[in-house]
Parts: sequence; C-alpha cells; structure tokens
Amino acid sequence: MSTSDATTPQRGRPTVLDRAAITTATFRLWAERGYAAVGWKDIAEATGISVRTLVRHFARKSDIAWVGVPAATRRLRGALDEMPADVPAADAVRRAIVASISDDPMSPAGPDWIRVVCSEPEISGTAPAAYRPWITELAGFLERRVAGISPTAATALASGYQAATFAALVGWSESGSHEHAADAADEALGWLSLSPTGSDRETAES
Repeated sequence: MSTSDATTPQRGRPTVLDRAAITTATFRLWAERGYAAVGWKDIAEATGISVRTLVRHFARKSDIAWVGVPAATRRLRGALDEMPADVPAADAVRRAIVASISDDPMSPAGPDWIRVVCSEPEISGTAPAAYRPWITELAGFLERRVAGISPTAATALASGYQAATFAALVGWSESGSHEHAADAADEALGWLSLSPTGSDRETAES
C-alpha cells in the first residue's frame, strides 16, 4: 500500500489521514487483542487520531481492513491498460492480477491480513462490497477482450477470479510457504481458462 502523507500523533485535526498507517496500527491491535476487544478508543490511542475523525473516515471498524483494496484495484487497472493486445485474455488477466498483489504484510495479500479477515465474520461479511470496484474493473476488461461474452458473464468470471485469487492467498498463508504471495496466486490462476469450448474465442482489443 502507498500513502501520500504521514500522520503522526498531534493536537488538532489532521488534514490528510495516513490510511496505511492507521491500518497497520489497527491490525497490530487486532492481532494482539482480538478484533472484538479493540474499540475506536483503542485505535485512536494507537494512531493519535481522534475517535471523531476516525469514524468520519471509516463508517465501520471493519472498513479499516479494506484500505489496501483501492490501491490493488489501481495496480490491476494499470496492468490491464498496459497489457499488449496480442496477449491471450486468460494470460492477460492472470498477469494483471499477479501484478496487483503487494508484498506488504498488511495489504490484501499478507498473512496477517488474511488471518484476521478469515477469522472475523464482521470483516469477511463486508468483502463483496469492498471488492466490487476490483471486480468491475476486471469485468470491463473481459468485455473488451473476450468475443461474445455478456456483461453478466464477464462479471461472473471476474468474481470467480477474485474468489480464486483469495483462495490461493489463504492457502499460501496457511501453508507457511516462503514464496511470495503473488507467486502462489500465479500458480493457481494458471489453471483457469477463459475458453468455454476449449477453442480460442478471444479477440484482441483494437
């Protein structure tokens, strides 16, 4: 995850929040005390940001868990936009998803993040809404690159890719593997195909 400005404990209201720093501090508290035991006051004390400011920027405590998803979506979009037109759609999607994965342990690919998300129903229950922009981005690419695919099918496939990627990351986290999270996702996604009949139906975007 990347940020533009750092926020340090200070008096008064900060004009820009360092959302990544807030996430890191909050995940540290969740890991030490458990999600349910950490309230807004605890997060405020750990970050130096008032409860009022925190709740103005995060409607729910669980929203803090998804701070890294917009950045991952931007990386996905950039990788898809730069993908050569002659790359088969399935390969293009796999490469772009792999490129969107960060090694930051508090990002939506790190083992600490995965453990908390998987163990807390309040967080996992908000996943569909959090990942909707990512899925929409990928679905748009599939509509442009796969011949004959409907918007409904493109969205379904994009949702499937998101689920498959997350499952691969969960398996990677639980295995204790020393390989990068992106490598685990790359290996898993390599088994997926976009051809419903086994023939090449894709068309490159002109």
